[in-house]
Amino acid sequence: MCWVCNPFCGKCKPPLKIIKCSVCNANNLSNGEKCNKCGANLPELPEGPAVLCAYSGQICTNPCDKHKKAPIRGEPRPCRWNTPPKKKPEMT
Repeated sequence: MCWVCNPFCGKCKPPLKIIKCSVCNANNLSNGEKCNKCGANLPELPEGPAVLCAYSGQICTNPCDKHKKAPIRGEPRPCRWNTPPKKKPEMT
């Protein structure tokens, strides 16, 4: 069981990723649209492969580790971290 959330862990929610600014080469977290250092627009992260989440029953392109295991009670549960695909997914 986790005691303190590590945003890069990925066990209970999608892990944060580092994006390098193409203008100033500063490292930025994946949850921003602008560079924290120079304010330039950050490149968009490529969409990951779409997976069917066993936890929510929905397709997700940025899954956490919960996507591998169904909820204890069996029925799918809503996931606030679900990232639906922008275009029609190719299932993996």
